Amino acid sequence: MDIKTVILTLAIGSFVFGAILALFQYGKEPALRIPFWVTAKFMQGAGSLLLYFREITPDFITVLMANSLLIGGCAYEGWAIFHITGRRVSRHLHLGATAAIVAVSAVMLYLAPPNRIAVSFFMHTIFYALPAWALLRYEGETSLLRRGLGCSFCLLAMLFGARAVWALVEPAQSHLLFGVLIYQVMLPAVYCMMLISGFSMLLLAKEASDRALLATLREQKAILETLPTGLAILRDRIIERCNPALEVIFGYAPGTMAGKPVASLYESTEAGERYGQLIYESIDRNGSFAGEVAMVRQNGEPFWAWVQGSSIFPERVQSYAVFSVADITQQKAQQQLLQQQNQELAEANQARSRFLKMVAHEFRTPLGLLASSTDILDRYWDRLDQTERSEQNSRIRSAARQLSELTDAIICHNQTESGGYVPVLRQVDLAEFCRTVAGEAETVWSNGHTLLLAIDAGCGSAFLDEILLRRVLQNLLSNAFRYTPPDGFVTLRAKRLAGQLVVEVVDSGIGISEDDQHHIFEAYYRGSNAGLRRGLGLGLAIVRESLELLQGSITITSAPGAGTAMQVTLPLSETES
Repeated sequence: MDIKTVILTLAIGSFVFGAILALFQYGKEPALRIPFWVTAKFMQGAGSLLLYFREITPDFITVLMANSLLIGGCAYEGWAIFHITGRRVSRHLHLGATAAIVAVSAVMLYLAPPNRIAVSFFMHTIFYALPAWALLRYEGETSLLRRGLGCSFCLLAMLFGARAVWALVEPAQSHLLFGVLIYQVMLPAVYCMMLISGFSMLLLAKEASDRALLATLREQKAILETLPTGLAILRDRIIERCNPALEVIFGYAPGTMAGKPVASLYESTEAGERYGQLIYESIDRNGSFAGEVAMVRQNGEPFWAWVQGSSIFPERVQSYAVFSVADITQQKAQQQLLQQQNQELAEANQARSRFLKMVAHEFRTPLGLLASSTDILDRYWDRLDQTERSEQNSRIRSAARQLSELTDAIICHNQTESGGYVPVLRQVDLAEFCRTVAGEAETVWSNGHTLLLAIDAGCGSAFLDEILLRRVLQNLLSNAFRYTPPDGFVTLRAKRLAGQLVVEVVDSGIGISEDDQHHIFEAYYRGSNAGLRRGLGLGLAIVRESLELLQGSITITSAPGAGTAMQVTLPLSETES
């Protein structure tokens, strides 16, 4: 094979190699491409082609263009190796070296042919020595391939250096295409070494890529193992890989979640299908999913999770996806508690508003009576006879009594509700006490009603809080009188049974609907059929609160229009505790 054929083969090989590299790097992320490499091969190919046509082209093209391209291609190949070995090539170095190569090639136009060859080969020597240095002085783990390629570039630098010296020592034998046996052997040897170096660089690039991939995998593993949030990679909705935090969240032993279907993480197959459709539709539509998901641990314990997910390959959303999972059960409980507290606060504000309206309404009537009666007595005292004066005084006493009742009810409720009342136990004769309270209630609230008493004389005595028991009986009797027509009856029964006092107040009044019975013991609640009858809706609330302090209970039996029976049961103690 003659020298021209070798040069043409070098040109074709460089172009083919450059095209393969361009296809190899096409479509890759910029960070994954090796800069300078493709350009180096096309520059070397163009320079070799110009050199092949040296005899039919002017010296200007051959010397300036061919040398600039060949030496520049050699420099660019060195920069590519610098990149592979992790050394940064600054823009100033790259552009400065290119400008220097063009300048030296221009100077070579004015040199004698032997000197041109010497300078050209000397420049090649420099740019082959640089990658050799980069490969052999690599600071990381050095492989046999890296050392072999470094030695190859070092040998190329030595051959080109020797050729430069020979051109100076034997200028008569310096013609590139013709000469003694050394020239006939050198170019094929360089050709073979450059081919070997080219393929070695491919392997070196793959080795560097493998190292980067291994480092990335190690980083991923470290991140996965230390990340406090659960992380899983799914393939066809099967857990292909997950971190320890995910296994802790779901209560699995280390290394046992891989291979599990995602459906097993939900409380039912239907729930898994429902959430799966929701999640993957969101990823398909928006590229990601984020939301609260109800899941279960391995032991069946349900919990709430905040799940975020996205597809690894957008074109295969259903096949590959990555998800992060965080246990938000505690935050969810706190959120629900906060919502409940807000709801209770809103209800309390509504109750307060209702209470203020009722208080204003209830206080307005007796205050109006007081104002009008006192005004009449003040203005017309001398004109009123004794009967009229007594009538006005009676109205004043009635209004004062109403105000006293309202005030007592509010104070009573606030005391028991806030826990400010402490029960005081005294020995009470139960039968006598019940008769006394019934008589007081009849005097105050009866309006022609018939009061029936069925109090067992064997009730005996017991230690309990007299004030609380009085509140219970007074409020039950006042409600019975208030909601029973004047011609109706109210019955009070009391007996001692198995260490308990059982008191029952029965009336023939308007009754209480079933819906109202669920709320009738709430503060400020009034039955739907209460109508215009006065009251704050505190009576039965006070009964409930007082019975809680007495450790008693109450049951209600009623229906609209059929009267009401309230039965109270109190535990009794014959000795003061």
